Amino acid sequence: MKDYEKLSREHFDEMADNYAATDGRYYTPLPALACDEAAALLKGERFGAMLDVGCGSGRLLFVLSAEHPSASLFGLDISPKMLAHAREKTAGCPRVTLVEGGAGSLPFPDGSFGAVTCIMSFHHYPYPERAVEEAFRVLGEGGLYILSDVDGSGGGTPGEEEFKLHTADEAELLLRGAGFRVEVKRMLTPSAFFLAGRK
Repeated sequence: MKDYEKLSREHFDEMADNYAATDGRYYTPLPALACDEAAALLKGERFGAMLDVGCGSGRLLFVLSAEHPSASLFGLDISPKMLAHAREKTAGCPRVTLVEGGAGSLPFPDGSFGAVTCIMSFHHYPYPERAVEEAFRVLGEGGLYILSDVDGSGGGTPGEEEFKLHTADEAELLLRGAGFRVEVKRMLTPSAFFLAGRK
């Protein structure tokens, strides 16, 4: 199998400057739109700590640092260059911690977070089941997992560094299989889904 983590790291390192300059809009507005939707849903949540998996240039962390000023916010990304931009964006946010790593082996103890998000990076993971299981593991009881990604129902072909485009139904099954109770399932746009599961 191809080394998707290496390919994704190289891809996002190459795209990091453009991604940061467009405030997370990348090729399309979907990442920024999904971040804003996640932040809106999290307004009603109480948590001491949250994790953004595939945090990119830090848009969601920046927004949440203002809305949840007492929470410890963690961002994880496989791309050092994306993390460099996230450090710049969140430089004035003292409770943000950024970590380099992959979604398949989260470097955090069990039950560390009250919320975990994964925005528009899931289709790059060659271990989708493990990524969802890891999110479940690091969440505390009652914690919320938000997953938003490009929808695969259009039959598009993944790029070289992309593993699989899941449909909303496939993603829901992954969440349920890991033990989540799915509370939100909707199409954010015709080409992107938005799910939230409770541990």
